[in-house]
Amino acid sequence: MTVLQDTLNNQPEHRTSYTCIIFYRWYTQDGKNRGRVMARTVAKTLEAMGVTVWLDQQQMSRQATREQVIAGIHKAFQRVQYVIILAAPGDWDRFVNEDDIHRWEWEISLKSRKPVWVLQYETICPRLDLLQTNLVHELLLFSNFLADLVLKRSIERPCIKTL
Repeated sequence: MTVLQDTLNNQPEHRTSYTCIIFYRWYTQDGKNRGRVMARTVAKTLEAMGVTVWLDQQQMSRQATREQVIAGIHKAFQRVQYVIILAAPGDWDRFVNEDDIHRWEWEISLKSRKPVWVLQYETICPRLDLLQTNLVHELLLFSNFLADLVLKRSIERPCIKTL
């Protein structure tokens, strides 16, 4: 391998694999960009621990078309070991739209064999013994399909109370 190839392979945009990918909703229900901020915070924390993180806002242009976004996410998803999904109140309102990209991110994650962590923030943390049933119940309000996928998976669901 040449020095140039070695240098390029160590750059985030050229890395061939990542430890994890973080999925999130860019804007929260009130129009704030807390999802993007929380994603960066989680990514920086993981990266400080030596975890390589694929985060769309670091890897893609905001001017990317829907098709480019989906292709970029799909390509990155194939190269990660596990998935982190950030969830705040109101994020799942979009799941009624079957063409929603964030819903699609949940679908590919839950259909895969990759470990999935759902990190909730800006919400009251549920009791640990009710995590799976609460997640299914909450998702049923927005998407029966996603709720059914959750029933078939083991989902880790820690909470983050504040930003």
